[in-house]
Amino acid sequence: MMQLNSLHNPYQHQSGATLAVALILLLVVTVLGISSVQTSLVEERMSGNLRDKHIAFEAAESALVSAEAALATLDDYPTPTTSGTNGFWTLGAPGANKWWNTNSLGWWTTNGQSASGNSLQHAAPVYILEERTFVQKGENLTIGTGEVTQGKYYYQVTARGQGGSADTRVHLRTTFIKRFD
Repeated sequence: MMQLNSLHNPYQHQSGATLAVALILLLVVTVLGISSVQTSLVEERMSGNLRDKHIAFEAAESALVSAEAALATLDDYPTPTTSGTNGFWTLGAPGANKWWNTNSLGWWTTNGQSASGNSLQHAAPVYILEERTFVQKGENLTIGTGEVTQGKYYYQVTARGQGGSADTRVHLRTTFIKRFD
């Protein structure tokens, strides 16, 4: 019988290099996979937050439209108060520095005027009407013994809209000019 030469046995000289290379490649692919999953999750959160912000913006916009419609239909001058009892506030009465941002949702719900919302919003949009100033320009009518002053009233409308969560809110502000004849 012929004896096998140990020098020609192909399995004796392998040192496991293929296994080491395969494990390193598997590790690299795993790290790349985990990284891409994390990136995907962050992007999903970002798009969700952006959607929430858009919902809040649209809610605040609808509150501004409601406030402007309410002002446009007024026939008689509403006297503003420091407590906003009739829906009209004197300028600065709702609070101090940046009150629209620091006042809580509860304050807005109690003191603001509601606009129509939808089921995507955490809370219905609300607005506050403040009288900024009266500007007398143009004509004055003399009737009988008294003079009726004519001019324009400037109202500051501040609206608050909520997104799908309590943490997402948008504040918008506009100025509306109204003349009472």
